Amino acid sequence: MYHLTEAYLLAAFISLLAAGWGALVAGSSAVPVLFARTLEPAQASVVLRRYWPGYFKFAIALGLGALGVIALAGPFSALPLSYTLLLSALAALMTALFYTAWALIPRINAARDATDGESNGDFDRLHRLNVALTGAGLLLGIVLLAALIYVLPGQFTFWPTATGH
Repeated sequence: MYHLTEAYLLAAFISLLAAGWGALVAGSSAVPVLFARTLEPAQASVVLRRYWPGYFKFAIALGLGALGVIALAGPFSALPLSYTLLLSALAALMTALFYTAWALIPRINAARDATDGESNGDFDRLHRLNVALTGAGLLLGIVLLAALIYVLPGQFTFWPTATGH
């Protein structure tokens, strides 16, 4: 039988996750550019050094929250176990990527401080790695959202019918 309550809960979860993902996208693209354009370089550096740890803590919390909801709701959901495991794996990998990017921040700051603002191979390499990890985490977030959205209209394929077909 089709469970409308579960569909509403899934739609609410998708909406919250999408809002968090949108905040992460805006926070990684628009906010740093705004700081860099409106503040002096020394001020922007101070603000961004305080900003990025908070950004990644939010991203990690979002990923852990999604993983927790998926893991806790999975046994009660009509979704197949394999699909629940896929969703859990996507959320866990997304969280791991954001955690790794967050863990790089002290090394990135130390490499930047070692050069006094000049070009530095270590800083450039670590910064590119951080950007790649963040981008991969955001990409996995959209894949997770797409996987969740996929089952919302197509949930008739997962829920058993009254006739057993």
